[in-house]
Amino acid sequence: MNRVVFYLLRRKYFLPSGLVSYLYLKNIYSLPGISCPFRQITGVPCPTCFLTRSTCLAFHGDLENSFKMHILGPFMALFLIIWSIKSFKTKQLFPFLITEKSLLIFSFSLLIYWIFRIFNGFPTN
Repeated sequence: MNRVVFYLLRRKYFLPSGLVSYLYLKNIYSLPGISCPFRQITGVPCPTCFLTRSTCLAFHGDLENSFKMHILGPFMALFLIIWSIKSFKTKQLFPFLITEKSLLIFSFSLLIYWIFRIFNGFPTN
């Protein structure tokens, strides 16, 4: 068992595919997850609340419910798949450069979507 763990630790580029596998199996086997600390403290869902569920639904092909949970879920699922493939090909954990501009655009769009959802409601379980 230790040999397998050390093998995977040396090859960090397996992390994205492990994440994709976990998210795919999460809904099937009810795997544990982390509850949102922001929501636990304030009672208000954070900008990324329901993103994990939405991504899991997208991995299973349920795009309609995925978009209902969080509009960025299917795009996150696509990004994770591309990240996994590129990581395997290049044998690097981060095979592409994340620029400050792209990070700002993503953060700003997430903030705008969160404000929209605060006023128009979040999905019900």
